Amino acid sequence: MKGKAIKVAPVPGVATAHLKTLLEAALVKGGKEARGAGQPGLTGVAQSLEEVERLMAVRRHLLPALAKGNDSCGGRLRDVLYLDLALDGAVRSAVESSLTQIRGPASSKADADKGTEEEDEEEAPTSMLIELITICAESVCLSAGSNLELTMVHKDYQASQALAAPLKWLRAQAASERLSRELSTMSERYSRSLQPTATALGHALGLSQDSTVIFAEEVVRGSSAAPLAQLAAILAPKLRLAAGLDSWQIISPGSGAAVGTLVAVSSLSEVQHESYTEATVLLVKHIGGEEDIPEGVVGVISKDAPDVLCHAAVRARNSAVMLVACADEEELAQIAACHGQSVQLHLAQGSTTVRVSTAEAHPQHAASASSSASGPSNHDQAATSSLPHIVQRKWCGLFAISSDSFSSAHVGAKSLNTQKLKGQLPAWLNLPCSAALPFGAFEAVLGHHNNAAAALAMHKVGHLAVLSNEQLANIRSEVMRLEAPAEVWQQVTKALQQSGIKWDGSSPTWEALWHAIKAVWASKWNSRAVSSLRKAGLQHQDLQMAVLCQPVVPAQYALVAHTTNPVTGNKGEVYIELVQGFGEALVGNFPGSALRVVIAKEPLQALAHTASSSQSLLAGVERIPREAVTISAYPSKSSKLVLSDHASMANDGASSVMIFRSDSNGEDLEGYAA
Repeated sequence: MKGKAIKVAPVPGVATAHLKTLLEAALVKGGKEARGAGQPGLTGVAQSLEEVERLMAVRRHLLPALAKGNDSCGGRLRDVLYLDLALDGAVRSAVESSLTQIRGPASSKADADKGTEEEDEEEAPTSMLIELITICAESVCLSAGSNLELTMVHKDYQASQALAAPLKWLRAQAASERLSRELSTMSERYSRSLQPTATALGHALGLSQDSTVIFAEEVVRGSSAAPLAQLAAILAPKLRLAAGLDSWQIISPGSGAAVGTLVAVSSLSEVQHESYTEATVLLVKHIGGEEDIPEGVVGVISKDAPDVLCHAAVRARNSAVMLVACADEEELAQIAACHGQSVQLHLAQGSTTVRVSTAEAHPQHAASASSSASGPSNHDQAATSSLPHIVQRKWCGLFAISSDSFSSAHVGAKSLNTQKLKGQLPAWLNLPCSAALPFGAFEAVLGHHNNAAAALAMHKVGHLAVLSNEQLANIRSEVMRLEAPAEVWQQVTKALQQSGIKWDGSSPTWEALWHAIKAVWASKWNSRAVSSLRKAGLQHQDLQMAVLCQPVVPAQYALVAHTTNPVTGNKGEVYIELVQGFGEALVGNFPGSALRVVIAKEPLQALAHTASSSQSLLAGVERIPREAVTISAYPSKSSKLVLSDHASMANDGASSVMIFRSDSNGEDLEGYAA
């Protein structure tokens, strides 16, 4: 042993005989001693894995003392902390040494499936890397102050090891996606916390900016999270290969081909209001999911893989625009090198692989693709000519109506669809109660004498053909200042009661309800609504906004089932995306994947006809043949949206929270959804 050994008095309650045994095992390093203490012939990653496991056994032993504080160890908590820090550093060193032993992705799926059998000393099997990253994630959990997300990642990795291939690889893939996001968040948190102070101190001490600007970055690199991030990057392509996943993910197939000039941008949001005069393929670094597809765009390539139900994905499918995600950094870099050139995107039928090439390389394919792709001129003209005009409805004279009065003259497609479901569902499947503020109610409120100032302010700019973001914001502000005539409160209360929605006027308060109603009305003037109407050739002033009112169901899970696979177009399959909690985590495109399942439609239809209760439905699901069900992605979302405990249920069991949804006269128009 190098250096000087320092003897300290044993720490009470910590320095046990068991700790001594664990420490002696942890101090065994590589070489002959390691081979004698562990499995014979362990080298590379396998040896590092064994070393890390021994070190982590000590850290787990110290955890109770660290959690209980100074009193549990005779006032010697600092000594226990120093020991834990030293163990954390040793774990980091062991993992870093293994990184030099790891080469590229497994040469084939079979190599990944071999597990630890027939190990190539120069190539770590994917299963062994999962073990290593699992225990490494646990170590970072023990060192991180806020570790809930890392704990969930660790549990996901653990759960993956109990599954058979290919589900094993899919679940580990989901854990890796979640881990990458959390490590990025940790890095940003370190930077926000440390870098301003480092910069200020450096300036006060007269230090070079070059030496202080990377302070927070170096702290991150020196933490145990750094090798964990490297492991995740190495593991990602191996997992995709092992699971049989392509580097491409299809969100909208478009027409199967697209040709246009490649334009590389940072995010879709920064160009969503652009109008390209020639067919354009966008290469974007980030998609939030709420953006519009710019006019003239025929294809979008991104590293981000948005949910198939987010706004951007729906818009892409409605416009026959190809929207695809690529997980291969090298391939994305090669595509980026074609910026400004004409490129062709081609999706072979039944495949998830997108081929990207310069259009000049395949002129005959380019010509064919151009005729079928959604170019900016022919597509927009055809779409505009085929769209019906928005038909304005007259106000029925009531500010609110119950669901029994729902008709196309008063409400939009959302409300009408809830009405159509009445009597169509089995008795064991509940339908939420509904009421609505009908078409014309907003205009009637705006015309009230108490709101004359707001009406005048909106009239001054409302006739303009083009409104700036500032003008739109001003209109929304005026809407939010509207006062409710007395009849509004009375009629809303009556309509809610007639519809079976229990509301006593206190939870939520009328002020909260009125604020939510106005927010829905104001959404008519958000930039996305104005832009999408303009692109579709529809008149903004023709758009009317009804408001659908429903009690919030405190759901444990939410799902959307497509009766035709939106990715492949297969009508014989049901494509399901499921998340925990409310469905906004799905349609709002919160980061990460939902649980994605594809089921053959025939056995599902047979089950639906025979199920007599939710219990019998669940029991029947277990009888669906395994070959009819394909799990294409495990959930990797970090967000679960639920009601707060104090607001979830009223005393009588009814929901004390309501949701107010926009329901315009532009809902479900052919080729357009407002």
